[in-house]
Amino acid sequence: MKPANKTAAALTAALLIAAGAPGALFAAEVYKWTDEDGVVHFSDQQPMGRDAQVENLREDPPASESDPYAEPGAGSTAAQQRREEIERKGREARAQKATTEQNCSAWEAELERLEPSRRVFYTNEEGETERMDDVARTDRVAELKSLIARDCR
Repeated sequence: MKPANKTAAALTAALLIAAGAPGALFAAEVYKWTDEDGVVHFSDQQPMGRDAQVENLREDPPASESDPYAEPGAGSTAAQQRREEIERKGREARAQKATTEQNCSAWEAELERLEPSRRVFYTNEEGETERMDDVARTDRVAELKSLIARDCR
């Protein structure tokens, strides 16, 4: 046999052994005992001349609902979580932009109504029409210009 074939045969044998090994490595029963120094020991074979507790191990652990590998498609990968986070932030940014555009439109319309006219009338909380005095009007115009300069365009 050539050296390459020997290597391939050895690798194949190792893979076959490894494939069957996980089930063989885990015994269904484990013995647990404490020696005279207080050290706890575990073994798959009962110790000679000692009393040992038998611990039964389950062969197949139950699938956990939080285990993303339990079912295909269950749970998100880190990349999928990142994509969802980016999408969520994009939706929030679009919603914020729409709100800002609405506010800007409302502020600009109010500024157009207040700025050229010296007599501004508005309806108060009781439904009565009142005239806005010049100081309140100029203060509101300055406030609106400040808001527009800060948040619009």
